[in-house]
Amino acid sequence: MKTDILFVEAFFKELKRQDIKYCILRNADEVECGDAHDIDMTVDKSSLKKAENILMSVAKEKDWKLHIKTGSAKDRFNIKCYHFFTATEAQKKKDIHIVHFDIYPTFTWKGYILLNNDALIQGIDESTVYHRADPAIEAVTKLFIRLLHNGYIKTKYKDYIKSIFDTSGEKVKTILKCFLSEEQSEEILDIVKKEKWRILEESRNKIIADIKRNAKSNRFGQKLYLMKKSFNKAGIMVAFEGTDGSGKSTIINALPAVLGNSFPETMQDYYHWRPGFLKKEKRDKNRQSIVVTEPHAKKPYGRIKSFLKFTYFNLDYILGYWFKLRWQISKGHLVIFDRYYYDYYLDKRRYRLTISDTVLDLFKFFIPKPDVTFLLVGNPQTLYERKKEISVNEIQIQIDILLKNKNKFNHPSIVDVNNSIDDVVYDVSKRILEVSTSKIKR
Repeated sequence: MKTDILFVEAFFKELKRQDIKYCILRNADEVECGDAHDIDMTVDKSSLKKAENILMSVAKEKDWKLHIKTGSAKDRFNIKCYHFFTATEAQKKKDIHIVHFDIYPTFTWKGYILLNNDALIQGIDESTVYHRADPAIEAVTKLFIRLLHNGYIKTKYKDYIKSIFDTSGEKVKTILKCFLSEEQSEEILDIVKKEKWRILEESRNKIIADIKRNAKSNRFGQKLYLMKKSFNKAGIMVAFEGTDGSGKSTIINALPAVLGNSFPETMQDYYHWRPGFLKKEKRDKNRQSIVVTEPHAKKPYGRIKSFLKFTYFNLDYILGYWFKLRWQISKGHLVIFDRYYYDYYLDKRRYRLTISDTVLDLFKFFIPKPDVTFLLVGNPQTLYERKKEISVNEIQIQIDILLKNKNKFNHPSIVDVNNSIDDVVYDVSKRILEVSTSKIKR
């Protein structure tokens, strides 16, 4: 049996054994088959803390580590997210497995309670350990989960939604009237039955206005939740440092395939060198980043202009972090830098700066720190063959500088890029998850 199924099944079995009321809100079939790694569920509001304790206990027993946690089990309104990972190495095959549970005490949208806890756990199917939500509840949540937040209805949900609206129309309408007017409920029921999905998507603003008039609001609780969330660091910020040809872009591009269950592409934010908050990097007419192919072609600036440029860049790091990156991290994003402030130590000429390492050491104190800095090192000749932009000798010099200054970089992690790309990506991904785990406040 697959590693992830064993973990998920053990959790649900223990919930059932301890007589806790729960159900999977969407895609129970996929969860049961081990095809779903993002599990949306609800638990009776009186058992939220108990369920969390069970989840942590089962994870520890099965050797899964918690690497993202948002929300509090004491909060009976807002979603709680628990992301776990485990790494396996068998017969020279290395794998990282990720499963995460989203526990909804209520079904809310921006502080408006659409369906309360009692509604979500009524009529559940307890015939297997994978308790299923009432089909009408599942159809309604599938309809609104994307429509309200993203303005569309997920294609793979449409057949199921229509079938339930057709066969259980009155029950669906009763559920809709929990947060919509009777007129709006009947209109949506009719639109779905006729499969006029486009009309429904275009009616999003009208539906939202109706929700605001009819749904029960917990706006104060939601604002308090968002304020607390802004101080959390559920996500992680990483930086990659290495010479030209060390494979920074290749590794970064491969991360979504491994970490996608916790950090899908929509939750991975990529930056080259600095945040670009004050001034974005130069792009060509097709809006693509301009690739520097001759980093040492231009002469360095004089000392005064170097210092002014350096100060401006540092201001971008600081303001960019607090006004842009910090919110992305609080939402659980993976923020990635291809080169960072530390690149000055490696190659000042690339940035045309005439400054000393002493100045770099002084200003480094004020620069926001990555949670882990990957130092990519390898055979200079091999790296040169990959990207012939600087000489073999210059590559060796930069590698030596990188290793000499490693203790100046925040949480340095040396990566041997002579290894296969699969092994390198596995090692990097595992390290990201391990550092993310260490950040969680117990």
